[in-house]
Amino acid sequence: MMLTSLTVFAQGGRGNRNASFNDRTTCTNVIPDLTQEQIRQITSLESAHKSQMDQLRNERRSTRDNMTKDDVRAKMIQIRDAHRDQVKQLLTPEQQRVYETLPYRGYEGRTPANRSRGNGRNYCL
Repeated sequence: MMLTSLTVFAQGGRGNRNASFNDRTTCTNVIPDLTQEQIRQITSLESAHKSQMDQLRNERRSTRDNMTKDDVRAKMIQIRDAHRDQVKQLLTPEQQRVYETLPYRGYEGRTPANRSRGNGRNYCL
């Protein structure tokens, strides 16, 4: 039994941490009491944001120049932060508190060795 526990822990079995995101859901499924209009607006923002970030990712991947990569990364961070601010403006103060606690797309809490696993799509934008 102890061996099984160690095996599960070694494979990342950390309980239900971020269980809401295991099904690759969006934030609209976990923020409480969203109206249909809020869902529509957030979904629209997310769609535009994804498209913009995909373009920047492709631009970043298409070059070997580290300065260009850094510039594109800085743009990505700026755009991500602006997007999160736009979404927050659509939410009530209580919903904003929940939104602030949700993990977002990225590699927070992951070690560099694990960055190649998955693409972070199970996090909020």
